[in-house]
Amino acid sequence: MVDPDLGLGSLQRRTVRVLVLTQAVGAVGITIGIATASLLARDLSGSESMAGLAQTAQVLGAAVISFLLAPLMARRGRRAGLMTGYVVGAGGALTAVLAGVLGSMALLLAGAMMLGATTSANNAARYAATDLATDETRARSLSLVVWATTIGAVAGP
Repeated sequence: MVDPDLGLGSLQRRTVRVLVLTQAVGAVGITIGIATASLLARDLSGSESMAGLAQTAQVLGAAVISFLLAPLMARRGRRAGLMTGYVVGAGGALTAVLAGVLGSMALLLAGAMMLGATTSANNAARYAATDLATDETRARSLSLVVWATTIGAVAGP
């Protein structure tokens, strides 16, 4: 059990609350981003079969960015990695909007790849939920964070 004098119990609870909020908001952004990017890809390319490229780019971006965020988190901590992932993802969303304005399929795919950073950060946040948890609270902390992702993905759109 965690010594209450150390404050780790309250720190863990606060960390989980922050992660639950970011997971829900991140899941809303991912879900809406993938759906709208696919529709925009169809419109920009003029082809139904090209609509899936946006989601493919997002998944590829998540994989590449996860590979890049891991050493950052190892050096500077999860907070730096999560913040970087969310900022890059938000930049990707803005890039996708700009692609729609300019009518650029290439820019849309670049934005979708960047949006993958949000998926990367959301996945990494699940591990962050367990960092300060005790053996007794680890499963609950992880499940709350994962459940928040589901709520955001379903309720958001």
